[in-house]
Amino acid sequence: MPQVHPLSSISSPHVCTDQRFCSSSSTHFTVWTKSLLFNGKGFTVFDSLGHLVFRVDNYASNVRNEVILMDDAGQLLLRLRRKKWSFRKRWEAFRGYPLESDKPKFSLKKSSGFSNNIKAGVFVDGSREIKKCVYQMEGSLCKASCTIFSASGDIIAQIKRKEAKSDIMLGNDVLSLVVEARVDQAFVMGLLIMFNQMS
Repeated sequence: MPQVHPLSSISSPHVCTDQRFCSSSSTHFTVWTKSLLFNGKGFTVFDSLGHLVFRVDNYASNVRNEVILMDDAGQLLLRLRRKKWSFRKRWEAFRGYPLESDKPKFSLKKSSGFSNNIKAGVFVDGSREIKKCVYQMEGSLCKASCTIFSASGDIIAQIKRKEAKSDIMLGNDVLSLVVEARVDQAFVMGLLIMFNQMS
């Protein structure tokens, strides 16, 4: 896997859901696209030491319009919801249980087109409303490849199929995620989950 080098700064607006997930150095994760609870579709994320960091356990349910990202203890970090009448083209992220009047912390909007290679723009909550697109995503989780770029074009996170140390390729459900320094890891996971739902 190509080395992703730490950035000296992130030019796009900073998103931080929790200080625990904002590291001063780039961080490597292993993403298993299975739920520990249901043994079905989902996300279980481990750090480089094998400790559980994030999980999604309601992903295998019949509710396809809402997904909950939790920490290792099962505490809600982000509630991810498909925007009504958007035909899966726009997803929104909330910090808790949103009321009708609540604004999302950030949202992901798919670019037009029917290609397997998806492009999407990330909109971050400003003072009162969603501002202009400040991040870009491109790739396909079906092909185990996705990159998140800042507004200036710097890579802030990248996910690819994980390779074993013996250079043997693991299954399609085991991925390697690198999140750059000072980028909120929960924010990145929220984007990847929404991106996957669009796929």
